[in-house]
Parts: sequence; C-alpha cells; structure tokens
Amino acid sequence: MRVEQFLILARQRVAELRRALVALPSEFARHRMCATQLRQLREQTLDELAQVNVPTLAPATLATVERYTGYGRFRDLDLNAYLARERDRLMQRVAEISADPRFIRRQELLDPTAGELTLRLKQARDELALIESGLQCYEQEPDFLDLYRRGYRTPAYRQSWLSRQYYLDWKRGDEITEKFGCKSFSEVRAAYDHLLRGREVCRKTLESLEGEIEDVRRLIAELNEAQRRLNDLPRFVLEDFRRMVREHLVLADRKQLFGWAGGDRVRESLIKRLDGVEKQLEYTQAMVDRCLKAEQHDLTEAITKLERKVAKFSRPKYAGTLLDPHQVQTWLRDPRERLVAQRARFWRDYAVVAEYNQYDRYDFASDLLWWDVMTDGRLDGSFIPEVEQYRQQHPGYVYQRPTPFYGQEVEVS
Repeated sequence: MRVEQFLILARQRVAELRRALVALPSEFARHRMCATQLRQLREQTLDELAQVNVPTLAPATLATVERYTGYGRFRDLDLNAYLARERDRLMQRVAEISADPRFIRRQELLDPTAGELTLRLKQARDELALIESGLQCYEQEPDFLDLYRRGYRTPAYRQSWLSRQYYLDWKRGDEITEKFGCKSFSEVRAAYDHLLRGREVCRKTLESLEGEIEDVRRLIAELNEAQRRLNDLPRFVLEDFRRMVREHLVLADRKQLFGWAGGDRVRESLIKRLDGVEKQLEYTQAMVDRCLKAEQHDLTEAITKLERKVAKFSRPKYAGTLLDPHQVQTWLRDPRERLVAQRARFWRDYAVVAEYNQYDRYDFASDLLWWDVMTDGRLDGSFIPEVEQYRQQHPGYVYQRPTPFYGQEVEVS
C-alpha cells in the first residue's frame, strides 16, 4: 500500500475514534444518574431509620435510642427541662434581635426604593461602573498597559536609550500623553493609578454595604425562625433529635446496628437496605472504573499511536513509499467493535448490581459478601478490593455458575 493511501485511511480512523471518545461522556453520565438515584435512596433510608428510632418525644421512646443505635445523648434526659431551656433561649434571642437597632430600622434600611442601605449600595455600584469605564479608556488604548507595566517614565524602566525599543516607547508614550491631554506620561500614569485606587476603595465599600445588608436580612430570618420554633417547639425539637440520631447513623457500623436492632423487623430491613445501597454505590463505581475508564484509555491510546504514525509518514522523505499491507492492517485495527461489545456486557452486569432491591435476602450473620448476594455469585468481582481480599481469605471459595466479566475468563478454584 502506498503511504498516501495509508495517510488517508489513518486520518479517517483517527476521526472515527475521536467521535467515539467524544461520545463516551454520555456513558459516564448514565452512571452518574444511577448513582444519584442510589444516593437519594440512601438519604431516604437514613431519614426513615432516624424516624423509626425517634418516632416521638415520649421519654420511654428516647430511653430506647441508645439501645437500638448506640447514641447516648438522650440518656437520663429531662425532656421538660430541655424544652424549657430551649424556649428560654429562643425568647431571649427574639428579645435581643427585636432590640437591635438594625432590626428596628430594617424597613428604613432595606426598602427596595428608598432604603438607606439600598440607595448607598446603588450609588457605590454606579460609582464603580464610572471608574471601570474610565479605566477601560486607558486599558483599551494600544500599548498603554505594556508601557505602564514596564514602568515607562519611572525608575523601574530598564530599556536602554541606545535601543530601538526605547525610541519606540518614547514615540508611543508621547502619542498617548497627547491623546489624554496631559503634559507628560507620568501624569497619564498618575491619573490611571488614581482610578485604580478609587476602584479598590469602591469595591471595599460595596463589600461592606453588602455585608451590612446581609446582616440585617440574617437578623430578620433568625427572628422568623425563632418565632416559628416557639410556636411549635416540640415538633422542631423532635426534628432536631432525629437529625442528631441520623448524623450518628451515618457513621455507625452497619453490622453492629443490625445486632442492636434486636430482631425488630422494621429496623433490620432498613439497616440492610442502607448497607446494601452503600455497597451498590461502591461496586458500581468500581465497575465504571474497570470498564468505562479502561475504554477511555484504550481509545486515547489508539488515537495517540495512529497520530504518531500519521506524523511520521507525512514527512517528505516517505512520499511514494510502499508500506507492508499486514503492518498497515495492524495499525488501522479498529478497537470500537470490541469495545462496544465489552460495553454491552458491562451495562448488563452493571444493571444486575445497580438495580438490585432484595435487600432482605442479606444475612449479617453469614460469611458472605453483598457482591455475591447481588450477583448470585455469577460475576467475578476480583477487581474490587473487598471481593479480592475475601477470595484470598477463602481459597476454597467456588462461584456459583461462574461467567466471564467483561470478556475475561473466571478462574474457579
């Protein structure tokens, strides 16, 4: 094959591989969508588990929280005293905010049309806009910023008067000076510096005013929230307690939680679902890293190798050269068919893990992995650290109905 023919075919193949590479992010997006749904299910499960453990504020209920979750903050809690302290704290804060001059003058300060802070903020923004406009006059003038940054007409200017650049700068500096109606370039620089300082002052003023406005708004929001809590304090405290227990559940050991459930079917089912969903998130990410990132790497590598061949044989010295057809066939080999087939198998296996929902089948007392429960032992997960470690610790372990994973042979002990 003539080298010219190879170059045509190679460039076509590179274009095809690039299109395949550009399309790959949609596959990652598909995984992210699934992961988002799993995370939502995890959050929902944590909410439900917290609600099951703190269904009411009844002292008898709060007394069982530690037994079921290991969370001991409610131990010996005097609920009435707690509610009284919280009510006193809220009432004190309401009184403090109500007496704050900023809150008292809130309408006067924040009125959208005539508020003091609103008007000052508008004035500062207008001033900043004028300053920015003035700065643009200088900065859009050709060569001005170059002369300014190199310190023209200052001790920092290092251009020798013997150089051609010195005279070019001198000429351009005089032109700029004349354009801005100044007596020297130093005056032009001073005027620009004055605007820069003005912009900095104006920005600080704006930042300060925005902070003052935010402070007033924060006081209003805090007062409204405090009054809302006071109007229905037990409900808000119940939500607080559930949130506290939920934060503890996020970090609690799942197997230990299951043991603490003491045979309660509702709690056990939620804990299994929580643990299973977290494993699904872990496994599906590992599967994506294993297949899609490998596909991304293979495509990138194929493009790079082929582009090197194109660059090499595009040199004039190779013009008219005859290339070995077998070598050309190897260089132009298209990995897409293999990758597409591999990806189809990947999504089939991915669905087995991602769509699993029979969480109650798992037994914390058994020496089994979630991976084997979810896949019914039919998929090789040795690329997952947890699974590989399990296999090493159980050398006699045999998969049930072993099948290849992503086209790789599964070794059966």
